[in-house]
Amino acid sequence: MTKYSIDEKSNAVLEYLEGKKSYKSIAQERNVGLSPLKRWVARYLKHGWKDLFHPIQITLCPLN
Repeated sequence: MTKYSIDEKSNAVLEYLEGKKSYKSIAQERNVGLSPLKRWVARYLKHGWKDLFHPIQITLCPLN
C-alpha cells in the first residue's frame, strides 16, 4: 500500500478545493490514485484537517 505524506495529501486536497482542476487531472499530475484523492477530500469536508492527517481507526471486538 502506498503511503502519502501530509504535504502530498494537503496540497492535493487544496488544489481540488480551489476548483480549477478535476479529481482526474490532479490524480494524474500527482501520481495519486483517484480513490485515495476522493477519500482525502471527503474526509477533509467532513472532519477538517485533523482527520486527513490522523485517519479514524476502527477497532473490531470479537463477539462473545
